[in-house]
Amino acid sequence: MNYTSYLQIIGDVNYMERLGVDDSPRHYSPFYEPGLYISSRDMKKVKAIWLERIKEKYDGSRINNNALGKFLTRFPLKFKEFCCLLDLIGETNQRSEFEIENGINEGAIDAFKKHKVRYESSQLKRFKLVYRIVNPLRPMKTAYEVSYKAQLALNNKKYTDAYEQLDLAFEEEAKRNSPDELESLYYVIEPKVSFDALVASEKLMESMKAALARENQKEKIFKNWGFNKVVEYGKGTTLNFRGPPGTGKTLAANCFANSLGKKLLMVRYDQLQNCFIGVTEKHIQQVFKLAKVKNAVLFFDEADAIALSREDLSQSWEMSQVNTLLKELERFEGACIFATNFAEKYDAAFERRLTMHVDFEMPDEKQRMKILDKLFPKKCREKRLSFDGLNLDGLSGGDLKNVALNAAGFAAKDNADKISKKHIQGAIVAVKKGKTASDDGEKKYLG
Repeated sequence: MNYTSYLQIIGDVNYMERLGVDDSPRHYSPFYEPGLYISSRDMKKVKAIWLERIKEKYDGSRINNNALGKFLTRFPLKFKEFCCLLDLIGETNQRSEFEIENGINEGAIDAFKKHKVRYESSQLKRFKLVYRIVNPLRPMKTAYEVSYKAQLALNNKKYTDAYEQLDLAFEEEAKRNSPDELESLYYVIEPKVSFDALVASEKLMESMKAALARENQKEKIFKNWGFNKVVEYGKGTTLNFRGPPGTGKTLAANCFANSLGKKLLMVRYDQLQNCFIGVTEKHIQQVFKLAKVKNAVLFFDEADAIALSREDLSQSWEMSQVNTLLKELERFEGACIFATNFAEKYDAAFERRLTMHVDFEMPDEKQRMKILDKLFPKKCREKRLSFDGLNLDGLSGGDLKNVALNAAGFAAKDNADKISKKHIQGAIVAVKKGKTASDDGEKKYLG
């Protein structure tokens, strides 16, 4: 006979867990026959059989037209996930509002560990039946809140707008503080480009090759050559890409990661910074830890925003962020890239912790022509299309990419079969008009 209520499952599970609760080698028979004992070994077999029977009845309950059946049809949870949910509901019901609010007695049962369920990949998270929330009074502890959607559905009660608003509040709290929302701090990029796509000076390419060799041959450098005995910290390959906008810094970071056979973990500074004291520092620590776990190249774009000179800072929390970044850099042993248009804003101690500074400069005329040649696929060009005579002065690689895209747009507007020189000339005019006056003025980019 299948279950008609989740309370029946709780009853059977609790009965199974009470079997043989002591440590003696012999236990009374669960069938209450006088004088009949059962060994610990056989007791495990009995409990396993009992558990299988519970699972069979649980699976069969999905077809029932009652509250439990409707719930399991709507939320097809695995048995261990359902048991995890029941434990969390029981824990919530046993704690008073004061205990929940102040974090008292939380963690009495770690339901996810008990049932070997990963919150991050569970259906409980996907269906928003359970929310993981950081306890503000105990930042290192997390609490799990069962949604009203789950509790009401199990009891065949109506899910009103008021309860939905409460669940939305849980969801927002989870997004703001919960560790499972770490993905908001970064983008993971699977690099597809090689250094063949980068048009740069020989000096820059030599620097990149040296950085790659250092990262690829760490064992040789630190173990075989003995550098691990003289260098206690700062063993990572930390690079600073500095130069004007559009000169290929982000492209080079992708090429570097691809050459190492690694993903690029691009930090989102807008999400990294938080208005609550200490949270930004925690986020900085977390992205370095994530880069290590994912074996990815860590990339901070517009890095001057987080590594500002402490001499120019007036707030203690700003200085604390820079201090945290410095400490993490010292401990980090992977590859980390910082990119900036304003290196002169860097903190002096931060600059010293970077193992190599790579300067990206505006392309010369020959390099611009080479970039254009790479940007226009052969099949899109008008027959015998030439880039000679184009006024490309002042355009960066990023500008030339926009020229190529705009030229394609102009050609599409004209219903042309191919892109002509006229379309490219029109695109150059459009891009140059779009450049701000500050782009043409002198700036100190290289520090």
